[in-house]
Amino acid sequence: MASPGTASAGAVAGTAAITRPGTLTALNSGGSETTYGVQLPAGASCSGDTAHQGYRVDSYLVPKGVSPASVNFKTGVPTKWYGYIAYGEYFGAINTAQGSGLIVGLAPQFTWTRLTTKELFPHGQKSSTWEGGIACATVDGVVTNYWNSPIVFTATASDPHGFTWRVVAQPSLAPSHSYMWIGIGLILLSILLATLAVFLSQRRSKPSSSGPAPGGSSPPGGPPTTGGPATPAEAVADGDVVTTGVAAGQDAPEPSVAGR
Repeated sequence: MASPGTASAGAVAGTAAITRPGTLTALNSGGSETTYGVQLPAGASCSGDTAHQGYRVDSYLVPKGVSPASVNFKTGVPTKWYGYIAYGEYFGAINTAQGSGLIVGLAPQFTWTRLTTKELFPHGQKSSTWEGGIACATVDGVVTNYWNSPIVFTATASDPHGFTWRVVAQPSLAPSHSYMWIGIGLILLSILLATLAVFLSQRRSKPSSSGPAPGGSSPPGGPPTTGGPATPAEAVADGDVVTTGVAAGQDAPEPSVAGR
């Protein structure tokens, strides 16, 4: 980490995305009263933290071609030009996470309503490009890191505050690696649960191997019987009457009684 009060070989530049508040959906344009969010790259952090080295997080808005590092934030507000507005006031002098210097606590939404056409178009032009973003500053207000968004403001009489805006270029808003691995884990878990459900379903529907053999039964105290039709020899017992097979339309033969 760099020592407080000095920038480490120049400020390190990055890009920030302008989003719909509370989402990862890019917001490319809007009017003066359109609220927006700011999304930094995953793991964005300052070169030091607030608790031990006095680093703080600020916002800026400078004309195109001006480096945010040319602005000082020692007093908690930029010495030149403007910044982002949240909670009704300038957004800045925010603490980092302790130890890591991670940027935490960005406002859920920002607004341009505090800006005027005189500030945005100082020479009476109809359009102007500004560089807006989030910066890390040392205890002496020196910028060490910043994340930038180029924004074009256009004068228009149809807007309540006289201007609209659009983002010149947006960085990719792909999910961070941690979210990607969480998604892969959830997919694998779903596959495992589906496989287990199929296995249990097959076990429940499998027929039991116990019970009597197909086509036969074992009466109590007697020999097993087969499932086919009885033969004449089996049917004649103790005076039972036996009839032989008769073709359709023929008279049945006279029954014989066993033992006659």
